[in-house]
Amino acid sequence: MNSLNSRNRKALIVRINAQHELKRRAARTHPSAFRRMLRMSDQYALPWGSQIQPWQEQDFQHLDDAWRKLAGHPVASKYNRAYLERPRGHSKTTDTAVQLAWILLYSRLPRSGLAVAADRDQSALIRQAIARLARLNPALCEPLVLRNHAVINPANQSRLEIISSDVKSSYGMLPDFVICDELCHWSDAELWYSLLSAAAKQPHCLLIALTNAGVGRGWQWEIREAARTSANWYFSSLDGCHAPWIAPDWLDEQRRLLPTPLFNRLWLNEWQHSDGEFVTLDEADACIDPALTRRDEGLPHHSYVAAIDYAEKHDDTVGIVVHREGERLIVDRLDLVSPTPSRPVPIRWVEEWIEQTAVRFSPIEFVVDEYQLLGTIQKLSNRYPIVRFPFAGGKGNHALALSLRRLIVNQEVSWYPGCGQRISSKARDDLATELASLHLIQSTTGRCRWQHKPDGIHHDDRAFALGAA
Repeated sequence: MNSLNSRNRKALIVRINAQHELKRRAARTHPSAFRRMLRMSDQYALPWGSQIQPWQEQDFQHLDDAWRKLAGHPVASKYNRAYLERPRGHSKTTDTAVQLAWILLYSRLPRSGLAVAADRDQSALIRQAIARLARLNPALCEPLVLRNHAVINPANQSRLEIISSDVKSSYGMLPDFVICDELCHWSDAELWYSLLSAAAKQPHCLLIALTNAGVGRGWQWEIREAARTSANWYFSSLDGCHAPWIAPDWLDEQRRLLPTPLFNRLWLNEWQHSDGEFVTLDEADACIDPALTRRDEGLPHHSYVAAIDYAEKHDDTVGIVVHREGERLIVDRLDLVSPTPSRPVPIRWVEEWIEQTAVRFSPIEFVVDEYQLLGTIQKLSNRYPIVRFPFAGGKGNHALALSLRRLIVNQEVSWYPGCGQRISSKARDDLATELASLHLIQSTTGRCRWQHKPDGIHHDDRAFALGAA
């Protein structure tokens, strides 16, 4: 009996190995068979192919023959150009990693390609997606060698270079395939035109643009419309949120946190005229409390926080004092000094402001930019509690922007009439108007920050100081 069971087990193993080998052979010849074999999550044992959504499969199927032709299979392909537009969180990077892995693993010809991202953070996500694919599927992806900015298969001499869109020297390249990731986040069109011309030099070159909806009617919109109306391009645009892995409550939170135009663009895939106001003037004005006045000294039994945004020559220097009353933050005073071409703002102004504010408002804690005023921090940190805040950092800007917007929209922060008014301005130019002039933008990695018009007139120094405080 034991002998019979042993023979049965061996026969079963042989059949399983034979079936697996058949699947591997199929994966070598067709990307769809490769997808059906993949495992894409540590949590789910089922192959990824059983979880692919219809809108994903539609895009895959329209491009499978293009990848097969590029790999050296004798097939006809309708397209070697594609424009895929999806909302955030709809697997653009993962799906791209799967296609790139297939061509690198199974091309019968040595192929070289480029994956070009909006910035270094996004380009790192492409590599991470391929690395995760290789980690979860070691038997399939063993030949792949991952470098910092490249993925290589020594067996067939195929290679992927991963670069970001701030790399300017792309003329002269002759890639076999090009992936332009998050095209609508590229800062200018120069790299796109160089890649397009490089693709034109290789009749077989496959060029794919991936993005979510963009802003305005600039060069990215013109590319989109040219692709949409061309019979030579495969064009796909997903309307609204279709990914079942995006939870409704999480999407509702994004709707509450982001301005409507920004939410509609990122999560509903709708093109917008602008990224979206940080807050409206009505929302900012609603935080003005006529019962409040500018204070020259603190009240008993209150603790205060003061923040300083220092600029020597080009921007305003701002000092602000706030305290909490119940669930509301109160702005006690906002001091602003502007430089002139002949009179920059001296650091001594900041030191005197800290010293005077510490006397008038006590107890108090000061918040300063961790990259500014290093000498002042060292000089005064033994006398006053000073906290360093990453004004210029991605995480710092993200936390600052979303926290301040939430406080304003929910009217959990208040200030006195005329707070932050620029004395030299004939028109209204105060904290509320500055806040209403900002736009909220989101990077390809999901971090938010605000942006003011680069016209030399609009500023964001009062907003930064308030947000840090």
